[in-house]
Amino acid sequence: MPRFSPGGSTKEQRYLVLAGVALGGFLLIAAGLLQLQVVSHDEYRRLAQENRVRLEVLRAPRGAIYDRNGELLADNHPSFNIVFRPMPAESLSRATAAIDTTWLRRIATLVEADTAEVLELVRFANRSGQTAILRRNASFPMLAAVEETRAELPGIEVLIEPMRRYKYGRLAAHLLGYAGEITDTELDSLGSAGYRSGDLIGRSGVERSYEQVLRGHDGAEFVVVNAMGKRVSTLIEGPPRPPTPGHDLRLTLDLKVQLALEEAMKGVARGAAVAIDPRDGGVLAMVSRPAFDPNEFSQGLSFRRWAELSSGGANPLLNRAIQGAYPPGSTFKIVTMLAALRAGIAWPGTRLVPCDGSWEFGGRRFGCWKRAGHGSLDFIGAIQHSCDVYYYQIGPRLGIDALHAAASEFGFGGRTGIDLPQERRGLMPDLGYYERRFGVGNMRKGTLLNLAIGQGEILATPLQMALMAAEVAVGGAPIAPHVVHTVLGADEPAARSLRSGVTAAPAVWQAVRRGLERVVDDGTGTAARVEGIRVAGKTGTAQNPHGDDHALFVCYAPVDRPEIAMAFVIENSGHGGSVAAPLAGDVLERLYLPDSLRLKIRISPPRPDTTEVVHGD
Repeated sequence: MPRFSPGGSTKEQRYLVLAGVALGGFLLIAAGLLQLQVVSHDEYRRLAQENRVRLEVLRAPRGAIYDRNGELLADNHPSFNIVFRPMPAESLSRATAAIDTTWLRRIATLVEADTAEVLELVRFANRSGQTAILRRNASFPMLAAVEETRAELPGIEVLIEPMRRYKYGRLAAHLLGYAGEITDTELDSLGSAGYRSGDLIGRSGVERSYEQVLRGHDGAEFVVVNAMGKRVSTLIEGPPRPPTPGHDLRLTLDLKVQLALEEAMKGVARGAAVAIDPRDGGVLAMVSRPAFDPNEFSQGLSFRRWAELSSGGANPLLNRAIQGAYPPGSTFKIVTMLAALRAGIAWPGTRLVPCDGSWEFGGRRFGCWKRAGHGSLDFIGAIQHSCDVYYYQIGPRLGIDALHAAASEFGFGGRTGIDLPQERRGLMPDLGYYERRFGVGNMRKGTLLNLAIGQGEILATPLQMALMAAEVAVGGAPIAPHVVHTVLGADEPAARSLRSGVTAAPAVWQAVRRGLERVVDDGTGTAARVEGIRVAGKTGTAQNPHGDDHALFVCYAPVDRPEIAMAFVIENSGHGGSVAAPLAGDVLERLYLPDSLRLKIRISPPRPDTTEVVHGD
């Protein structure tokens, strides 16, 4: 064997050097493999596991909503959403790196969205690790286009999730409310409650009041994905946790009554109507005009459409039934009459100075709606024909304290406690109100005259007016207006707060009810008469400083066994007797008369007394 020596050949030396380098390299590789496979085995195994396993949230469907008879009003149906999921091995540097513009343009074109909007969603997903929804409820052609090109678009998937659906669209929209996607600001404050980006949250109506009941609990599962982030299989070691749906609700709303009320109000531009069951306070129907379709919010609104719905003008999102405050007009004479009778300053047969069309008080003349005057009337006749002059004389005798006390018992000036959000209190001024406004002893002359006929500073919601009619129907018994009858599957019934009710002697209630029945039989409310049904009601025309008068009507029926109490407020439309009362008659005919008799009434000559009603209160 030759030995290496300084005098050896150059060729041999070169071979020996190369062999040494190769051996050193091999030893380095072996050491690296030993480090990877033995020393750092557990760490790299963990990293590999994190790169191929992803946690997916299984969205919980919201509870369904039914009417009192089990008719479905709101539920969920599958929505195909186009989403972007962050790549499995995303690092902070990759998350903040510039996104390929060609990929971005292709995605924006597919989902028919602005490029900047898509870019922001993708960046958020990369930063947070959460899935970003690029298009909700995608159409079939859009889904097909995504599926055809998904292999070339890493991170893009089609995700099936439950979407809120309102079966009848605009019907009872304000009562049901709507659910919309949670905002980033809300996530900051509600994230600890389990909300995630993309979740729906109740915005108005029942959806908002019963958010925690309707909202379910999301499930989760671990899935295996490939290097492109595409799902390969479910991880067997971690069984999925199925989502828990929210509780279903059964409302007091009666679809038949709601349909009748909607039909009666279909020609109304602005206004509201409420129907209550006086026996238990359950809301049978609620209509507010103009209306909106809550399905729009489930599908996603454009900024332009949101601006149309929410900014000024007609404001269709406003629930006028509980958020609109109006002067009650002559419907308030019910309160004045009851207060006067129970205070003993008048009785059913009391006759005051005859009405000649106006009344002079404090150097000023206050007119009656009937310029020719009503002549001499007793208290029953005064409410029957809605004589303002009679009530002008009652107001000062009664006094503001007694009038305020009776109105407060009926619920004016305070929230009714209905289980719907953002209810307005309205306004029922007392002596302190005027002293704060004008100074002690400076309440203006004539204030009580205006208050006695429901004008001046009094403001009430249509719900408060319907509650007034319902309490008259049951003789002042406490009524708790509510819209949810039962939370299905709940351990305890929904809590309701009862008000104290209205206190008066049986003879007082008898007189008030007799007067209201005569309003419909042969007074200002004859347009609400229904063949074979005894109806009691009161018309009203409220002066409006911003435009034409509002038409109002309240009623209950049947008189001998009250099952429904209603209130109508039709904005800027004229007199209650000629505009609002016929709507009540239309609803009652639909509910109580067979089709054959309704048709006969429709083609028969006009009801009598229409000449006075057209010009009446």
